[in-house]
Amino acid sequence: MGILKYAIIIEADTPPHILLGQNLGGGIVKELKELEAELLSASQLAKKYNFSVDVIRDRLVSINQGTKGKALYNSRLAHELLTARNKRGRPRAN
Repeated sequence: MGILKYAIIIEADTPPHILLGQNLGGGIVKELKELEAELLSASQLAKKYNFSVDVIRDRLVSINQGTKGKALYNSRLAHELLTARNKRGRPRAN
C-alpha cells in the first residue's frame, strides 16, 4: 500500500507555527501553502464584528474589491482594519 496524503485546513488570524519536515500527528509536513483569501460582503462582516453595514463600508472603503452596490472585502485585510485600536492623546508620563 502506498503513502496516503491528508490535508488539514486551519483558519487563524496569524499563520501557524508549522515547519516543513516537522513531524505532526505521526506524519511529516511536506508542503505548506496559503489558500486564496475569500471575499466577504459588508453584511457578513457586520454580523461577524457587530458593526452596522454603513460603518463597515466607511472603514473599509480603501480595500473594496466589489462595486459600489455590492461591496466585497478581503477577509484578512478587513480583520486587521476592523480590530485595530487607534490610540489618541498623549501617552502617560509615568
